[in-house]
Amino acid sequence: MIANLNIMPQAIPREIVSELLESLNHANQQESRRPEQAIHVSEITSLPAFAYEKLRNIVDYKEENLLRKNAIRRFLKRKFLLPQDNLESIIASELIRELILSRYVPNDSVSESLVSNLAQLLNKYYALFNEVRQRGCNIPRWREQLLGLTAVECDNLIVSPQKRLAYTTLATKLIRPTLDFSSLTTSADAQNVQLILIVERVLNRADRDILNYYLLLHYYPNWFNLDKLAAVQYLAPQIPQLLQAFAKISNDKLGKRLIPIVKKLLVPVVILRQMLSRYTGRIDELIRQPQKLEQQIRSTYQQYWLDTRRRIRRKGFHAMAYIFITKIVLAILLELPYEQFVLGHINYLPLGINLLFPPLLMLIITLLIKSPDKQNEEKSIAGTNELVYGQTSNFYTSKRLTDKSPRIWAKLFYALLYTLTITASFSAILFVLWRLGFNVLSAALFIFFISLVSFFGINLRQQARQLKVISGRETITSFIIDFFSFPIIAFGRWLSNTFDRYNFFVFILDFMFEIPFKTILRIIEDWFHFLKEKKEEIL
Repeated sequence: MIANLNIMPQAIPREIVSELLESLNHANQQESRRPEQAIHVSEITSLPAFAYEKLRNIVDYKEENLLRKNAIRRFLKRKFLLPQDNLESIIASELIRELILSRYVPNDSVSESLVSNLAQLLNKYYALFNEVRQRGCNIPRWREQLLGLTAVECDNLIVSPQKRLAYTTLATKLIRPTLDFSSLTTSADAQNVQLILIVERVLNRADRDILNYYLLLHYYPNWFNLDKLAAVQYLAPQIPQLLQAFAKISNDKLGKRLIPIVKKLLVPVVILRQMLSRYTGRIDELIRQPQKLEQQIRSTYQQYWLDTRRRIRRKGFHAMAYIFITKIVLAILLELPYEQFVLGHINYLPLGINLLFPPLLMLIITLLIKSPDKQNEEKSIAGTNELVYGQTSNFYTSKRLTDKSPRIWAKLFYALLYTLTITASFSAILFVLWRLGFNVLSAALFIFFISLVSFFGINLRQQARQLKVISGRETITSFIIDFFSFPIIAFGRWLSNTFDRYNFFVFILDFMFEIPFKTILRIIEDWFHFLKEKKEEIL
């Protein structure tokens, strides 16, 4: 229990917590206001649009908090690749209606007056897009990065990010005093930027689009204050340098060193956020009653882990089904024809192993994920109490970061050791596959799927460690497993990033199905709207 913290019966929360509650209260008041002239769509056309989005999100899984932003990005990608002819108002209205149809935004929650603001925003970014295209840009995938910035700003305009930013502000104010940067040569501003980026990545699952948008807001604030023409002339010439700088900042070594530290320090923030979102009573009264608050914290911690475990198992099942279906398709299209017509015979043992082993491995990894122990729970609750009341529990102790890096000879040694690890890992796998009768194609597919499964499995295990504040003990067995599995996981990560960029199934859905499907739904929606107007005229 946390009774030894000596908190007064009528405890007073820390100033940063009071500021958080004030921001959340303001956000709730804004959300409760219903617009007078709200945009409404038919529930009949909403159902198939919602079902399609569910299907697509299974094929191309992303974090839940990124789904709406990614849907906006897909919509803009379809529109920005075609001439617009000053149709931004129509496009803005279509975007909002499509989000409501897909149930990313509640029906009757967006005011029609927002359309003009959104149209101005789209007009501004479209002008920037065209200006950069005419000037030329040698940065790879610059179009996708500009589309990402546009999608984030559209998302923030349609749905306020005030709650998310309130928790980011709380986390940075909480963690910054515990970090000792005095030995570093980087500027204070660069240190603060890295901290905010890592907090966004860990706490809010921010992707590159959101991180780039924050950097744009921080380093180029004039873009948001100037009108279209002046803003485009201001930013367009700087886009190549801007995107290069953003990539460098996002991959800074300081950020990578902050990740494991920030992850642990954010656990109380995660618990507090979850508790505040599910508590139905008055928060201000709850926080002034330490014993009752501790009960809520403990209940939230336990429920959050149960929800996380269910979510992980659901993701594991989806991944297992997706891998199994994909493997069947590849077996029919590649393996069977190759063995039948090139090798002249079918070897059923490698075929069966290739078909069953990857999904079974995914299942085993998912089922072996363990819950945090009791000691971890007690320390997390103590940290949450320290966050709320400021009573010391040695959770937020000072962490010193230095500029010390391995010497050249050490880097060469590590590179050689890593090369030997890669060679040993894949040589052992290839030897076993050769003994089992695998051919070149079946062996390549086996390594491909095992690497992806290993990477997905590690991702699931990392999600299970969201509440972990006590590091587990390293054993000889775990060291050997990590030593030989790391190259496979690293290869799986590379494959995942590459496959995500060139996902054939996503391409089929986006360009061969989604465009005509969404067009048909829009026509049906317009027809319902027309009938409604006629009905009102008659009555």
